[in-house]
Amino acid sequence: MSPPGPSVHQLYKRLETVGRGAYGSVHKGIEIATRNVVALKIINLDTEDDDVGDIQREVALLTQLRDAPNVTKYYGCYLDGPRVWIVMEYAQGGSVRTLMKACPDGIVEERYTVVVVREVLAALAYLHRSGIIHRDIKAANILITAVGKVMICDFGVSALLTTATSKRNTFIGTPYWMAPEVAQAVPNYDTKADIWSLGILVYEMAKGSPPHSNLDAARVLQLLPRTRAPRLIEGEGSKDMRDFVALCLKESSVDVST
Repeated sequence: MSPPGPSVHQLYKRLETVGRGAYGSVHKGIEIATRNVVALKIINLDTEDDDVGDIQREVALLTQLRDAPNVTKYYGCYLDGPRVWIVMEYAQGGSVRTLMKACPDGIVEERYTVVVVREVLAALAYLHRSGIIHRDIKAANILITAVGKVMICDFGVSALLTTATSKRNTFIGTPYWMAPEVAQAVPNYDTKADIWSLGILVYEMAKGSPPHSNLDAARVLQLLPRTRAPRLIEGEGSKDMRDFVALCLKESSVDVST
């Protein structure tokens, strides 16, 4: 947290709400001294499930990633009574999910998909070299700035691996984009889980929604470990893109007997 000084209300002005979720809310804001536009993620500790330790871990991770490419820039963290304000770079263009809603049938043209994927890969390469798994790669967590810069956001569920050979054994993420090994009864996974989610992201942009989007999340969790990996078929993007998705969604083994 920032040391004692001016209150967050003296430094930043909160404008309209741009998003809400389990984490709290995100608002467009203005840095009063410079008039720069920022994003304000506000978490109410009295009403949200997040505890102080979770927020401290997220802030520590964001601080570590200040120089990471294609990751939302972190500017500071402030206490405001029972609320925590996390100040970050603002993405005027919204998320890739926002972009999809503006496209016919929710489908992003491949020429734009490849740009998003290239930039996400640059971010993931940096994260994975640093021993970090994002654990929630999806269209809603990929932001676009006013000048077209692509950024990964929402590090609230990210995990820091202690060594290059470590594996996580905690269950967390969004089921529709989740790798099968994360959904196992005893999860055991590493940075490859993000590559699976990247494949689902491409599938999502090519088809308008992730696989099994017609099912509830609990049912998807049951299906993941024992169903074949989804694939794009002929007519759903170029052969290169279909092959890319297949490589991201590569199974080591799968039990489809049930």
